[in-house]
Amino acid sequence: MSRLPVVLNNHKKFWIPLGIVLFLLFVISNIPAIWGAYMLTRGTGVALSGVTGSVWSGRASLASVRMTEQEYSLGQLSWSLSPLSLLTLSPCAQVTTKLPLQQFEGKICSGFGGAIEVHNADVSLPVALVQGKIPVPIQGQFSVHIDELGLRGNVLSKLKGNLTWNGARVNTGANWLDIGSYAVEMSDNGNNGVSAKLFQLTGPMDVNLQIEMTAPSGGKVSGELAAPKSFFESANATDMLAMFSQEDRVDDQGKTHYRVDINL
Repeated sequence: MSRLPVVLNNHKKFWIPLGIVLFLLFVISNIPAIWGAYMLTRGTGVALSGVTGSVWSGRASLASVRMTEQEYSLGQLSWSLSPLSLLTLSPCAQVTTKLPLQQFEGKICSGFGGAIEVHNADVSLPVALVQGKIPVPIQGQFSVHIDELGLRGNVLSKLKGNLTWNGARVNTGANWLDIGSYAVEMSDNGNNGVSAKLFQLTGPMDVNLQIEMTAPSGGKVSGELAAPKSFFESANATDMLAMFSQEDRVDDQGKTHYRVDINL
């Protein structure tokens, strides 16, 4: 006579919970991707369409985000959800988006009340996406590394990262001026605003600017620019330069220094 029924009966207090656990694991592993999309996007302004996969690993054929009443396309989006993060009710996922010249890869966590955190993320995008915020035409490519970013709605709670502007060009009104490559080191100022330092990596201009952006609006830019005056004159950029700076001094290398001190 088989001993299997006897074994099952003697250990039923073990087998029943195990069966329940296995059943729950089966159900969870087959939760559709739309649930994962909901957990990652609730309260963030991100919209997904063409969602496939599972809650743990899914993709959307098209993603977009609405910011300040304007919608931006993110292209194709994929995610890999961390199971342990569900225990904290703050789901975290490794997220990737792709468009030509525009990419994102990093860890995103979604919390209550529209809170969102980004960790160890790399972003690449053309400067054309922010042209509407800048008073003069510019060209180039932005590369951003975000160590950490915290948002609750439109309110900044924390920020640490850096930005690089490669192939920077500015339209002076008469022609395009190649000005090199620049970097920005960014952090939050502790009062929901941003503190940043802008400096040159390569190019004909020496740049040392401090940028303070206060919440909910306003700010200040201060520091100096330096280059041979002939550089600005040959580019017909002296009138544009006079809009936001004042000539200060000429150094031993023949570079003219311009002092910048403007309110935003």
